[in-house]
Amino acid sequence: MKRPSPYRDRQPLQVAMTPMIDVVFLLLIFFLWTASFQIVEYALPSSITPPNEIGTEAKRPLEVEDFDEVVVRITGQPGAFTYTINKSSTQDLGEVESRLAALASIKNDVPLIIDPDEVVPVGRVIDVYDLSRRLNFQQIQFAVEPG
Repeated sequence: MKRPSPYRDRQPLQVAMTPMIDVVFLLLIFFLWTASFQIVEYALPSSITPPNEIGTEAKRPLEVEDFDEVVVRITGQPGAFTYTINKSSTQDLGEVESRLAALASIKNDVPLIIDPDEVVPVGRVIDVYDLSRRLNFQQIQFAVEPG
């Protein structure tokens, strides 16, 4: 007597694709919602200094104070003018350029206010104005007396 085969009444295997597609779409939606599409900023300001050799002292960078505006005040008599940049005075236009360049490298979108005395010739004021335009200050203003 022949034994009945368990494979005789077997149907071909069918895979249901609809649940599998649903799972794939749910995973796709999950990953899209959790993905971050922001640009990675690699150039962040930091005060990390490279490691020094043994026996040398580390030079710490000067702290930059936060400022809301830059005021350039021009005072003095013809022939001897004093330029005051945020409470720091000098008589050399080259020194004014180096200080303004340092400030512009930090933050050039703050208002730069030029405040000349009445006795200061227009040429000196224009020199400071041209200097600040060359250093890419975005907002250059002139101080006036109310009246």
